[in-house]
Amino acid sequence: MLLTPHFRLSELLATSHKSIDNWPVTPETIQKLRYCCIYILEKVRSKFGRPVTVNSGFRSPALNAKIGGSKKSQHMQGEAVDFEVPGVANGDICRWIKANLVHDQLILEFYTQGAPSSGWVHCSVVPTGNRMQVLTAVKEKQSGKTTYLPGLHI
Repeated sequence: MLLTPHFRLSELLATSHKSIDNWPVTPETIQKLRYCCIYILEKVRSKFGRPVTVNSGFRSPALNAKIGGSKKSQHMQGEAVDFEVPGVANGDICRWIKANLVHDQLILEFYTQGAPSSGWVHCSVVPTGNRMQVLTAVKEKQSGKTTYLPGLHI
């Protein structure tokens, strides 16, 4: 099923954990995934003129638990997508989204300065009440825990 001109539902449901059912339960979830495509992915593709690689879209609760996702993850609602644009620094993508797109949450995840393709971009959008929250996710060296810093740390 084509959600928008450049994105298929299958891209937003794909997982390497084939034994886990990752199909959205409600049609509203599919509509939210379409919303992510319209208001995030298509706009990023248009701006950078390159295909967007989706790393993670919808996650069923079982899949989210299996990969250690947040218990409040917007991925489980179909409201978030993790992605990259090959050949474009993830930090540059985040800077552009922050300045140009309405979003609920934008996270530059595990980016290393000087390594443009490191990490990935997490972005969510909701129909109303977007928080415009911007964070940078980093791994603490000693504990290995993820910390979320306010703003973009590029």
